[in-house]
Amino acid sequence: MADLEQRIDALLEATENWLNKDNDYLSVAYDQTVREDYFSFEDVKHALLSIKNAVNESSIRGWVDRAELSDESDASGNNVLCLHAGNIPLVGFQNALATILSGATYYGKISRKDPYLLPTFLNEVKKTDAFSSVDLQWVHNLEHFEGLKSDAVLFAGSERSVPGVKHSIQKYNIANRNTKYLIRTAHFSMACLDDPSPETINNLVEGIFRYGGKGCRSVALVVAPFGLDEISNELEESVHSFWEESPQHKKPGPKLKHRQAYNKAVEQTQLWLEDFLIQEGGLEFDQDFICYWIEGDKHQAAELAEQFGEQHQSIYITNPDTKIPGFGDRTEHLENAQQPPINWKPDGVDTIEWLINC
Repeated sequence: MADLEQRIDALLEATENWLNKDNDYLSVAYDQTVREDYFSFEDVKHALLSIKNAVNESSIRGWVDRAELSDESDASGNNVLCLHAGNIPLVGFQNALATILSGATYYGKISRKDPYLLPTFLNEVKKTDAFSSVDLQWVHNLEHFEGLKSDAVLFAGSERSVPGVKHSIQKYNIANRNTKYLIRTAHFSMACLDDPSPETINNLVEGIFRYGGKGCRSVALVVAPFGLDEISNELEESVHSFWEESPQHKKPGPKLKHRQAYNKAVEQTQLWLEDFLIQEGGLEFDQDFICYWIEGDKHQAAELAEQFGEQHQSIYITNPDTKIPGFGDRTEHLENAQQPPINWKPDGVDTIEWLINC
C-alpha cells in the first residue's frame, strides 16, 4: 500500500489527467452520458468544472490535516464498499476520493443512473504508479462482490432504499456483524436569506434549479424576511435566464400541474414556471420540482432544520455574520450550494475522519 504522500501525489496526478481536455476516455463517457439521456450536457459540464475547481494540493492537504490522517492513523487494511448514488452526475466522487485517500481498499458499486463518468476517474487512478498494483475494483452489479466481507460501507440514497440495500449486502455475504455503515439519506437543503439583491437571487436560482432540484445540496426550502410575491418578478426573470444556459433536463409529471391548480383554487401564493413550482407554505415534500418558501428569520430556519432532521442537509446563508442556532457545522454560503469544497461534510460528518475511526 502506498504511503500518504504517495496517495496524495497520485490522486492529484490522476485528477489532472482525468480532467485534461485530451482525455478521450472522459470525452466518450461524457458523450455517452448525454446521448443516453442520463444527464444534460450543461449539468455534466458543471459537475466536472466543480471538481476541477475543488481538487488541488491545498484543498487535499487541508482535508488531510483536518481529519488528522497520517501513515500512523489511516484506514489501510480495511475493505470499504462505496454504494454510489446516481441522482446527479458524479455525486459519488467525494466518497471514492476519500476512501482511496484514507488508505482503505476501495470497492465501488457504480450507479446504473450514472454508469460512465466515475469509472473514467478510477481508471486514471489505476494508471498511477502508486495504485497500479492496488486491488481497486468497481462493478455495476453488487453480486460481483459476493463474499467480500467489507469492513465499512458508505451509502447515499433515499430512506426507503436502505432496507433493500442491506438485504442485498447480507444476501451476497458482503458484510458481517462488525461491518460499520455510514448511511446518508438527506435529500434537500435550505437557504436562509437576508436580502433580495440581484446577487442573492441569482445564487438562489442556481441553488434551486441546478440539476433540476435533485441532490441533497439542492435548495428545496427558502426562509426569508420577505414574501415570495415581493420578489416573484425578479425571481422568474433570473430562472428563465438560467434555463437559457442550462435547460432543465427532466420534466415533471402531471401531478405538479395538479398542485399548481390546487394552490390557485385556495389562493396560495406561488410562482408557476411550467416545469417547476415555488410555493409559499404547505411543506409537504411529497414530489420533485417544488421549492417551498417561508417568511421568517434564522430562528425559524433553525426550527425547520430541527423538524426535518436527517432529511435535511445544509443551510445556506448570504451574510457570513448570520449564525443559525444549533447548526453552525451545517451552514455554508449560498454561492457554494452547487459547487462544494472537496472536504465538505455531508450530514456534518467528515468522510475521511469516519473511515479512519470506524
